[in-house]
Formats: sequence, structure tokens, C-alpha cells
Amino acid sequence: MQDRYAGDLGDFLKLGLLRWLAAPSSDAPPHRLGVVWYLTPDESHNADGKHVAYLDPESTAGRQLRLLDADLYDRLATMVRGGERSVARLEAHGVLPAGSRTFGEVLHFADLGPGARSDRISRRGAWLCAAHRATADCSVVFVDPDNGLRRSDHSMPPHRTKSEKHAYLDELAAYVDRGQSIVAYHHADRSAPVPVQAERRMADVAEELGVEPLAAVRASRGSTRLFVVVPAPAHRAALEQRLQDLESSPWAEELTVHWAADR
Repeated sequence: MQDRYAGDLGDFLKLGLLRWLAAPSSDAPPHRLGVVWYLTPDESHNADGKHVAYLDPESTAGRQLRLLDADLYDRLATMVRGGERSVARLEAHGVLPAGSRTFGEVLHFADLGPGARSDRISRRGAWLCAAHRATADCSVVFVDPDNGLRRSDHSMPPHRTKSEKHAYLDELAAYVDRGQSIVAYHHADRSAPVPVQAERRMADVAEELGVEPLAAVRASRGSTRLFVVVPAPAHRAALEQRLQDLESSPWAEELTVHWAADR
């Protein structure tokens, strides 16, 4: 996540899904949501984050999307009109469910030279520990890396430059061990059809974390995004019900549920 993305089209879809999943179901209370932003410094080499035209309520997209969650839409529009876009302002505008916990410390290695491998490893380790502490009393933890998930045996290790833009799967084990459910962002690419990518990411999660994901939720308006839902045993039935309800809700026009084969 970068501050410049705050309030863009991707944020509306992401936050809409999180609010939906955290809400109470017919036989389960609401979840307390934890958000680990995986915040990195803003970049300026592209136009990412400028997709806010949907916040014009007279536009076609605005008319369509505001119907899905008017409260979220209006809060994001107010923030963007105010001119200050950041995760801190997102939180201040109340777009997350009540009682949510967040961790927004920036993760960066730019000040550490090529030979500072041990310092990079130490910094990332300390950052992960702080994120874990900040979300201790949450039942569902959302991790929001810029580019998405990587296997722990990826050829680019987590202490290398630009690795801050990924969450490595072994970094999520601490949440699983604590009995928390995980929702993890992954940016789809052109390596394979999106359903295949969804299957691969869920297979990686199952192999590395020892938990069978429920689904990968696909948001296809604009860039294609996947949100991998990894339930703790105690939450599995309730989260499955929320996803089933989503499929029969107006959100189904924007969010497609790719169910895990072994759910």
C-alpha cells in the first residue's frame, strides 16, 4: 500500500469487501478487523492512484458503485475532496468497521546500502513483530502489500530492494498460529488466466500455512485484484456464509468468488 492510493477505485472495492466480511451474519457476531497496510513510500514513476473519477456521483461508475455501500462511498469522496490522501486519513474518515486495529508503520530499505543485509533482515523482522502486536485482539487480519503474496522460497528474498511490496507467506504463519483468519491482497498479472492464478495462490497458502483457503475474491474493475480468504477453524463457517451471501448480493456485480476446490 502507498498513501497515494488512498481513496482510489481499488480502495473502494477492497474496503467494501472487508466491511462485508467483518459484518455479523445471522448466527455470528461481527469480526474485529486488523489491517496491516504494508505501507511503503509513495512512488512517482506512474499514474497509479489517480483513479478517483468514480467518486463523481453523476458518472456511470459513481451511480453503480454508490449503490453498493453509500456510507463508504461518501466517506471516501469526502476524504479525496479534502485533498489529503493517506491511510491515516482513511482511518480518520471511518471507512473501517468500528473497533478495527491498524498498523501503518512504513516498511522501507532505501536508506540501507547493498551491503546491509543483516540490517534489512532485522528491520523487517522488527516491523513484522510490531504488526503482530498491533493486531493481537483481532479475529480477522487483512494484509495489504502493494504487489501481493510471495512464497517464502521465492528467488527474491524479503530483505532485497522492492521486497517491501510483497508479503511472504511465512510472515503470515504467526496469525494462523494465533487462531486468526487472514485476508490477503494479491495483484493479478499476465502470467496465467486469473482463475488459474487464484488456484495457484490458494495452493501456495495451503502448502505453506497448513490451512485450506476458502476462496480468492476477484475484483476486476480497473486492475484485477485477488483477495485470498484464509479462515481459522472457528471462523470458517461464518466466513463461508458471508461469501455465499455476497454471491447473491449487488456486490456480485463487482466481486467474483473463486472457491477453493477443497472448501
